[in-house]
Amino acid sequence: MKETLRAIKVGSYRSIFTIIGISLSLLSLFILSNLLLVSHGIYRDVREDIRFEIFPEGDPESVVKELSLLGGIKDVEIVSGERARKEFLKYYPDFKGFLEDLGDDIFYTVIRVYPKDYWKEPVFLDIIYEKMKAIKGVSGVYYGKSWLSSANTFFKTLLSLTVGVILITILIILSISFYTVRFVVSHRKNYVDILRLSGVSPFKLRYPYILLSILYATISWIIATLTSIYILQNLNLLTKYKTENLILFLISLAVVVITCAFGSIRALRDIEMGIS
Repeated sequence: MKETLRAIKVGSYRSIFTIIGISLSLLSLFILSNLLLVSHGIYRDVREDIRFEIFPEGDPESVVKELSLLGGIKDVEIVSGERARKEFLKYYPDFKGFLEDLGDDIFYTVIRVYPKDYWKEPVFLDIIYEKMKAIKGVSGVYYGKSWLSSANTFFKTLLSLTVGVILITILIILSISFYTVRFVVSHRKNYVDILRLSGVSPFKLRYPYILLSILYATISWIIATLTSIYILQNLNLLTKYKTENLILFLISLAVVVITCAFGSIRALRDIEMGIS
């Protein structure tokens, strides 16, 4: 333990550099991971709200019977003009006066069709759309094709980029954890050589520096975790993704501790073999 503290004191600026580097990398990982969770949540909500609006020419019940014969449909409901009006005013109350000037006949009965989850890809939606248009008694079908296509492309691109950046960040964390600790331990080469030639056992020789690497990893993790908790709490993300963040924090601690320990062991092996 004394040698561990001595190594920290002698290489103080190296210790600070190591802790800052690992902390910033971990903090980036935590923030990016939550950005991924938020992006995936928005994408999931968009997919959940996908539906078709069918405008029947005559009796909507006959159209519903035809829809029941199609595949890929989870639920169907008939929405009267009055209900459509109430729903519109619920979300846009400021337009009440405007609607009164237009009259009561601007909302029509529509049939809402909710596709099954695995039919919510653009290609499958187009298939259902064409089949619905061909049904007798249907004057029009709407599902926001261009908007959904753009949103689908945007969110998939965003998710892919975020995952890519997270993977790069993980590689940076592993590299910084491994090589900075290795650099700090290598700085004690002369002292380690003296101990080794004096007949100190390998365990007693490696123990202080493995403990040093664990201290670096733990301190860095604490700094990054507390900072990210503060940031995520202000963004109302900590409670929302409580379980995911807890798992992320614990896994990152284990990975950083193991990586730093390996960096320390590798540096000591290099010293023993006369490489560094």
